[in-house]
Amino acid sequence: MSLRPGIGFAGSRLAILFLVLPVLGACAVGYQARGSFGEVAEMRGKAYPAMRGGGRLVLADPSGRFVCDGEAAPPSRSPAAGSCAGEAGDGEVHCSDGRRIAVRWEAITCRSWQGSGVDAAGNRLEFRVERVQ
Repeated sequence: MSLRPGIGFAGSRLAILFLVLPVLGACAVGYQARGSFGEVAEMRGKAYPAMRGGGRLVLADPSGRFVCDGEAAPPSRSPAAGSCAGEAGDGEVHCSDGRRIAVRWEAITCRSWQGSGVDAAGNRLEFRVERVQ
């Protein structure tokens, strides 16, 4: 079966793949995350925004031994119609040493957000996420 004259089914599948890959690549925009947590002054990582708001955040210390991975729920507050600024929501971060931190996040723009939370021992986690240009 041929989808286009002169190209077999396998060739058509390959052509579709080459058309779809750039579109998928455009969706895989990089977001950098930076933060600090108690005695760990610098943490860096990536964030993966969800289509309906919120998303996933992964931060690690410079050695990569201490890692915090969290989920931000979709916004529970959207004050400005047509704009992401001011949207806010909750989430939870789990760290490699067993700590769990309830966090609150707020969108600065449609491409950046920040948040914070405090663990049971009073250590503060602060983070900021921005789209990589």
